[in-house]
Amino acid sequence: MKRWILVAWALTLALAAAGIAGKERLLARGDTVYLKLAPVDPRSLMQGDYMALNFAIGAQIRSAQEHQPDHARREGVAVIRRDARGEASFIRLHGNEPLAEGEYLLRFQNVPARWGGVQVQVSTDAYFFQEGQGERFAQAQYGEFRVDESGQALLVGLRGRGLEGL
Repeated sequence: MKRWILVAWALTLALAAAGIAGKERLLARGDTVYLKLAPVDPRSLMQGDYMALNFAIGAQIRSAQEHQPDHARREGVAVIRRDARGEASFIRLHGNEPLAEGEYLLRFQNVPARWGGVQVQVSTDAYFFQEGQGERFAQAQYGEFRVDESGQALLVGLRGRGLEGL
């Protein structure tokens, strides 16, 4: 019995380490992409200071999904293009076709929205920060992501109107 507990414990640690290594690899090698924020509620009294995130690209993805026969799918992949500043714009939903020059993949999920309906979520729907920093982060206009070739995105920070760090 003790051996099985040790095996389970070792497997759990190995899975955790693999997950951490994957995120570290994405941080180090992922392409920088900025997604424009859409307005949201900036505070949670139960969890401390945080910004609920919603991205403008989500509305474009939802609109494109409405014309798809499988629009109720939980997960999907969008094709995006970055401008000279790195800001991403939605091109189309990905259908396994080859990407054109300058196109990137962006994975997303359709999740229940906090206020009803369905919301397109990229990576996360919240950004936590130190208590008392709400005024600083209220100026956020963009989410800064690292994105890998498969479209997996990791939020690394929030940016202001001119993409300056906050």
